[in-house]
Amino acid sequence: MAAAAAALPPSAPPFLVHDVGAGYYEPQSQYSIAAGQSSLAVNATIGLLQDHRCFETPQGWVLALHPASLRAFLWRPEDGDRIPLPDMSQDFPPNCKCVLSGNPAAAGSSCAVMVLDLDEPEHWICSVGGAGAKWERHVYTFTMYDDDDRPVERHMARRHGVAAVGGKVYFEFTGNELGFVEFDASGGEPSYGLIEVGMVDIPERFPLWSSYLVESRGELFLAVVFFDGPNVHKIAEVAVYTMDFSAPAWRKVDGIGADRVFLLGGDRIGVSNFGASCAADAERGLNGNRIYFLNHIAINENFLHVIDLEKGTEEVRRPFEEFVDPLRPPFWMLPTESIV
Repeated sequence: MAAAAAALPPSAPPFLVHDVGAGYYEPQSQYSIAAGQSSLAVNATIGLLQDHRCFETPQGWVLALHPASLRAFLWRPEDGDRIPLPDMSQDFPPNCKCVLSGNPAAAGSSCAVMVLDLDEPEHWICSVGGAGAKWERHVYTFTMYDDDDRPVERHMARRHGVAAVGGKVYFEFTGNELGFVEFDASGGEPSYGLIEVGMVDIPERFPLWSSYLVESRGELFLAVVFFDGPNVHKIAEVAVYTMDFSAPAWRKVDGIGADRVFLLGGDRIGVSNFGASCAADAERGLNGNRIYFLNHIAINENFLHVIDLEKGTEEVRRPFEEFVDPLRPPFWMLPTESIV
């Protein structure tokens, strides 16, 4: 692991980061969900990442790529530590998301870094720390059939969540199928597969909803946010399911446990969904069995909905209400070592 560089000040993760300026040199706003406070952090304090393209991951690490030199590394927000990655041969496409197959800092890790193009059916993969590791581009074709039995090309990540469990990356394919990607430790072609699993109940009274895959303590969860009719500014209900791979089936649960929280969000207007799990910390005011949902579906508002699954209550916060039309919705920064 490379020597430590500047870490993100001043809040301890998890927190939301909001691009409030038009350029990388302008301030960003942080909102700590534990402290319930906002602060401005000038990017000069994290000069390491200036001029870099950065992609947050559900595992807390940030993938950074310097477009000019094409040098890439994983960056840890808590202390600024870096894990070097192979250089790219070209820049990533404009719209991408990143997920790690495991813990890149673990001894003997065979973690894969996966970058998914949100516009085209392609992705890039490299392994962490392997001899001769390099970035490989892969193109895929997934086809489903509509009600009239006509073929429809299906994108792996666009408007869907992805999550890594047991070294595989899972994604929502159709209402009755869960897709997965399995990586070759030697750097060969990844393999793709589908698991037949019944879709969770989507009541007809909820025409609009958004779903999020979340990994937590080695388990795969599905969180579904139901909106109040056509009103995407108001949440009517939130349901959580855990995957029973032995069946396979989604099992509805009443809560996620007092020792963790879920962090949900995504890109503008649901282009891509983000779900992660983080350890609760009551001493810091981060109480467990809660879902923190950054409403990226309601464009320009960025409401933060805090759903207490035990009490069945909801609190609505708007930490960035003075910023209307941001470059992108706020995104989550979370700790790397306490992911549960």
